[in-house]
Amino acid sequence: MKTILTAITLLVLFTLNACATMDYSSSTDDIKFESEVDPKANFKGYKTYMWMGSAAILNDPEKLWNEPGFDTNAEIKYLIDTELRTKDMSKAVDNPDVLIGFALGINMSNIKYKENPDKTFKTLEEAPKGALVILMVDAQTGVIIWASKAKADVKGSRDEDVKARLKFAVNGMLSSLPEK
Repeated sequence: MKTILTAITLLVLFTLNACATMDYSSSTDDIKFESEVDPKANFKGYKTYMWMGSAAILNDPEKLWNEPGFDTNAEIKYLIDTELRTKDMSKAVDNPDVLIGFALGINMSNIKYKENPDKTFKTLEEAPKGALVILMVDAQTGVIIWASKAKADVKGSRDEDVKARLKFAVNGMLSSLPEK
C-alpha cells in the first residue's frame, strides 16, 4: 500500500512539473511527449494490469477553466485501456503484472514571454498549460518501470477536439512502451 501511495504522490508531482505545454484544437502539432523506461524491466513478461488510480490537478484562481462536456478521467482511462489491449495486455482481477495510473494537470495561471513585433522587448501574456502523465508500476516490486508525459497549451474548444487531442496524446505516449 505504501508503494502505491508513493507512486501516486510521484505521479502528482510529475504532473505538476510537466504542466509546461495541451492546445484543445484539432491540430496536434503542439503536443510534445517525453517517456522514460526502466532498462531492467522485462516487458515481455507483463501481460495483465490493474488500475492504481488517477488524479486531476487544476490551478485556476481566476475561474477561467471551462470543463469539457464529458468525464475527462473516464475518457482517458478508456483510451489507455483500449491502447493497452492493442499491446496484448488485459485487465486483471487479481495479481496483476503491472499497475497503471495517470494524472492530468491544468495550470490556467501560467504566463509566458511573448516577443513584441518590433523585437525591442518581450511582454508577458497568459498561456494556460496542461500535461497528462501515465505511469506503469511493476506490481511485484513496486518500482516504476515506465513513465510518459504529454504537454501542450490549453485553449477552449469543442468536445470532439478535446477527445481527438486526448486520443492522440494517449496513443503517442503508449507508443513508447517497449515491444513485447
